[in-house]
Amino acid sequence: MSVAQQLIDMGFPAEKAEAASGNNRNLDQALDWIVKDGMETDAPAPAAGSVDGTASATETAAPVAPVVAASFKCDDCGKLLADEDAIMFHASKTKHENFSESSEQIKPLTAEEKAAKVLEIREKIKVHQEKKAKLEAEEAREKERKRREDGKAMIAHKEAARDREIREAAEQRRREKSEDEIARKRVLEQIRLDKEARKARSAGQPIPEEKPAAPSAPVVVAPPKDYNTTTLQFRLVDGQTVRQQFQANEPLAMVRAWIETNHANGVPFSLMTPFPRKVFTEDDMGTPLKALNLVPSANIVINRLS
Repeated sequence: MSVAQQLIDMGFPAEKAEAASGNNRNLDQALDWIVKDGMETDAPAPAAGSVDGTASATETAAPVAPVVAASFKCDDCGKLLADEDAIMFHASKTKHENFSESSEQIKPLTAEEKAAKVLEIREKIKVHQEKKAKLEAEEAREKERKRREDGKAMIAHKEAARDREIREAAEQRRREKSEDEIARKRVLEQIRLDKEARKARSAGQPIPEEKPAAPSAPVVVAPPKDYNTTTLQFRLVDGQTVRQQFQANEPLAMVRAWIETNHANGVPFSLMTPFPRKVFTEDDMGTPLKALNLVPSANIVINRLS
């Protein structure tokens, strides 16, 4: 924020703020300029007449020039104001609306009054900066709170999706197991009937009629699922385990970047899978996780490099 804008925020008129901030003045220098120069008022003009203070008869008889207002007065509170800028500032602060011209001169500030004014202005600056710092701190806390809530919501969403995929995979395995069991029973029944038929033929007995097998429900083989995400479990250098979900088409370099950002603490490391054992190299960093058989889930060990 510019020095002029800071002065405007503190309540100074825009023209005075621009003039005070000229010549590349900083805030302190601009305030000193306002106190020393910006608050000065012009000395009262000498009374109309001759140079030596005496007036001739002709001059006495001449028309008197209109009197120029020495100041302005707030009719609501009686405060004297130097110029129109002061009127506008006073009106914006007090909501007063009635002003008139005044012949009273505004006395220039004494050295003590100037010093007191400087202290007052600096105190206002301090209060303004404290309020601004407090507001910025509150905004930062609100942003951090929202970031954490968004992060928690994202993690919860990913966890729900992962649990749903696990349930679907478990249900698919149960169906396949049930279908295998039905097929196994059918094969055993056929073997039993074949044995009975052979025994009947060897004994010269009529072959027992086979009972028609009950129609079985058609076996529906689910197509292999195309996973879009994968859940990777990492064993860190200190033995802790963490899990994170990635897109199946993301390269291994994204996984390494996530570890470096959140868990490496600046320590060099390598990545490997224990079963089957494979140590990933730089050539693998551009390969998608799906191509590295890390989908829909996998375990990865992080080893510290010596």
